[in-house]
Amino acid sequence: MKIKLLALDMDGTVLLDDHKSISERTRQAIYRAAAENILVVPSSGRIYSVLPEAVTALPCVNYAVTSNGAVVYHLKTQKVVYSNYLSRVQANTLLKILPAGLWAEIWYHGKIYLEAEKWQQRSAYALNPFHVNVLEEIGCPVNRFADFLAGMQDEIEKINLPLIPPEQKQNVWKVLSACPDFSLVDTGCGIEVMRSGTSKLDGVRGLCHYFHQKKINISMENVLALGDSENDMEILQQCGLGVAMGNAVPAVQKIAKAVTLANTADGAALAIEKYALS
Repeated sequence: MKIKLLALDMDGTVLLDDHKSISERTRQAIYRAAAENILVVPSSGRIYSVLPEAVTALPCVNYAVTSNGAVVYHLKTQKVVYSNYLSRVQANTLLKILPAGLWAEIWYHGKIYLEAEKWQQRSAYALNPFHVNVLEEIGCPVNRFADFLAGMQDEIEKINLPLIPPEQKQNVWKVLSACPDFSLVDTGCGIEVMRSGTSKLDGVRGLCHYFHQKKINISMENVLALGDSENDMEILQQCGLGVAMGNAVPAVQKIAKAVTLANTADGAALAIEKYALS
């Protein structure tokens, strides 16, 4: 098996715990992979506009899988080369069945939209500090989701429910998982909702298909994927070689073909060096 593409999760994998920087050893491993004509592709749950510059600014990084596979970009041109969007109808359906008062976000065209009432009260919610920083950067309040959706295109990347009260989460999951239109990711404190079939695996497959159209022969057997969270499980299981981080949750380590060191101990660099480089 020849590795031709690295599908690299960002937070908890390539990135250090500050969510923005990478170690020098990881940087050098990425450059060495690129020198051997291995494509390096960030594969993240993040929306495009907040991908880490420490990775995307590297001249050898040209593509990115974003929003859990909903959109794949050519970074230099910002061209979408693959997408699997939620429609307005699907988003409306989802929002109508959620419990009243639940924090909900629409991820759309590089911005995160939420209703103005929630935006004004955001300090009262126990949101993850990193997520709060992201909202301060790209959050956009709108009066009502129904009115906002009526004027947008069918290009919704995902609906994020980052903070569901524990006593409600099981029922919300049950209701949403019964809808065939949706794919779900359990984030611990919440749920991310994408269009059915959307995943990092689907995004990387879409990118491989794009390459095939350009006469570049890369299949999933040629992919080395690294990850630490539930949204990485499908690609870790079905790519050529799926490697879990040492800091990955137990379920992810259990299904991976190999386990490396933690993100803070150069685990990503070690995996690239061991499994991808000559």
